[in-house]
Amino acid sequence: MLSELAMSSLTDIILSCELFFLSGLSFRGKVVPKSPAWYWAFALLLIGVASMLGAIDHGFFEPVGHPWHRAMIIVTRVTIIVGSMVILLATASQFLPPKGRRLVLGIGGLCALAALAVVLTSDDFLSVIVFYLLAFLLLLGLSLAGLRRGTGSISMVVGILLTIAASLMVPLGSNGVPGLGLWGTYHVILMVASFALYLGGRQLRRTL
Repeated sequence: MLSELAMSSLTDIILSCELFFLSGLSFRGKVVPKSPAWYWAFALLLIGVASMLGAIDHGFFEPVGHPWHRAMIIVTRVTIIVGSMVILLATASQFLPPKGRRLVLGIGGLCALAALAVVLTSDDFLSVIVFYLLAFLLLLGLSLAGLRRGTGSISMVVGILLTIAASLMVPLGSNGVPGLGLWGTYHVILMVASFALYLGGRQLRRTL
C-alpha cells in the first residue's frame, strides 16, 4: 500500500492533469481576453500549476528532506495566492460594477500581500487557505444572488461548496478517508469540485 505522502503526490498529479485539461477547454471558443470566462480559465490553470508543484514536492523533495523542499512549498503557496486573486478578478468582472470591482480588488490585493508575507516568513498554510476561502465565499454569495438574474449558476455553487468543504478539512484536523489520508481525500474531493467549477465557468460572460 502507498504511503500517505505518496498517495498525496499521486492524487495531486491526477488533479493537476484534470485542471490543465479543463483550463484548455475553457479557453476554447470565442473567449475575449479579460472577460470573466477568460479570467476563470486562467484561475483553473493556476490551480493546476499549484497542484503539479505540490505533486513534485510530495513525490521527490519532501520524502528525502531535500533542501529545495521549503522553496517548493513557497512557490506552490504563492501560486495559490495568485490563483485566488485571479478568481477575484473573474468574480468582480462577472458580477460587480466598476466601483465595486476596484473596491474588491483593492481589498483582495491587501489580503494577498498579507498572505504572501506570512508564506515568506513562516510555515503557516492557514493564511493561504483563508485567502483562498474568502475568494470562493465572495464568488459563492454573488453566484447565489445571481441565480435569478442568470449571472450565477448551480454548477458553480456546487463546485464552490465542495471546494470549501475540502479546504475546511485542514483547519478542522480531519484525517481524511482511510487509505487516502488527509491530502489524498482533499485532492479527490477537488477532482469532483473542479469539474463542477469548469461547468460553472462555461456560464460566465465571455465578452467584456
